[in-house]
Amino acid sequence: MQHREVAVLGRVAGLTNPESADLLPDGETVVVSNAAITFGLPAYRDGRGGVYRQGEAFASRLRLDEKGLHLDELHLVTGCTANLGLDVLPVATEIFPAGTVFAASGGEPVTADGATLVTDPAQVRQQALTYDPSTGEKLPPIPLWAGSALAEKFNPVNQPNGLAFDPDGNLYVSDIPNGNPKGALPFPTPPAVYRIPNSSLDDLANGRPGAADAVQRVELPENWINGVASSKADGTIHVVSCYAKDPEGGAVFRILDEDFAAGRLPAPLHNQLGGELRVLDGIGVTRRGTVIATSPTLGQIHVISATGHEILTFEGAETVANPADVNVCYPPFLDGEPALLVPDVSVAKGSHSVTALDLTGL
Repeated sequence: MQHREVAVLGRVAGLTNPESADLLPDGETVVVSNAAITFGLPAYRDGRGGVYRQGEAFASRLRLDEKGLHLDELHLVTGCTANLGLDVLPVATEIFPAGTVFAASGGEPVTADGATLVTDPAQVRQQALTYDPSTGEKLPPIPLWAGSALAEKFNPVNQPNGLAFDPDGNLYVSDIPNGNPKGALPFPTPPAVYRIPNSSLDDLANGRPGAADAVQRVELPENWINGVASSKADGTIHVVSCYAKDPEGGAVFRILDEDFAAGRLPAPLHNQLGGELRVLDGIGVTRRGTVIATSPTLGQIHVISATGHEILTFEGAETVANPADVNVCYPPFLDGEPALLVPDVSVAKGSHSVTALDLTGL
């Protein structure tokens, strides 16, 4: 496998299982989801696998400029559970101004005491958490929990994981149903990515009847699903698979509007990227159409472009043990060239950091 050396623009450590990070439209503010994960809980698969600590997840704010990446506010938003994939709303609604941050949150499995699992649906609140990144003020969430409009149409989302907006402000949320305490099978809910129209966001937040009528989904029954991204090239939706028995071995899928309308999973763009464990996590696509995908179990960042398939290397790469939900961004000081925000979720080891990489030319 070819390697591609890229420059580090900056790094901030001292976070807590950072899962996702993205750049705001101002071109310098970076928001980070800190997931707060614990291992070794006997009640969950005999201590195998991560469990989210209820109320301990939080959001951080960083600054990215030509001098590097800097911590601005460690605990911008607090009291959350399982903050995972995030993105920034590009098209305002009556409730949510453009620039509002949405984060996939509240997913199972959850522990409140570090010893037992939270199993009461009334205490598990799967949602798209929303907040003002300038103040940290929480706004109304998009309910994905039992009893919500979306749950009534489909089912509650078990573990909202990836989250992205397309240029029109339509919201995409993936469900990696990992909450079964006995084992991966049976899945608590269908692995799927949901498409929520921008016009439905306010109605869902307000719990209005019929709020989920226009919501669509595509299931990945054999593949599971993790990260979601809107391509910077054409706005199409890309997702990655994430399951030890994935027949595609860790794949990238490009899902079009007509696929959502038909509830159809297309053939993968790329597969066999996840190594022996077949796990991918993050996904991003640059304006040139270069696909970026992370394999956290291998500690690798894949780059697939017109010139071939490469693995990113960079200073300090060995400390980024579990690259998670990456985001492609375009900071002004790079004059139109892309950067990559790489959170190290550090589920077993790692730096609990976010690293900004220079992707010039990709």
